[in-house]
Amino acid sequence: MSIGTLPKHGAGIRTAAEVRDVLRELRERRDKPRVHGARTALRWALDPRQDPPLPMEPTPVDALLRLMTQERTALAVRHDPQHPPRQRREAHGVAQALGWVLGYRPDPPA
Repeated sequence: MSIGTLPKHGAGIRTAAEVRDVLRELRERRDKPRVHGARTALRWALDPRQDPPLPMEPTPVDALLRLMTQERTALAVRHDPQHPPRQRREAHGVAQALGWVLGYRPDPPA
């Protein structure tokens, strides 16, 4: 794997096909902030060279570290009452999705 890109076969411990399947299922759901955050995170997990769902500084060069840092950033936003409720719900979806991609959660975001 070259620096800055994920292998074409997957992201984190999930295969690209698994991520695409969950993303397809989430497209069918109503666009609530949490679902929107999860979809955005899954699309980004498939191509983390794009801008992340939530700003993070500094941005790690390594793709796996970017996923991990974004998941932790989303958790911080989710639990910070300084952020507006909608942004916190979107961050919740980002954290759920990336937690699943990374293998921290057994179930995909719903």
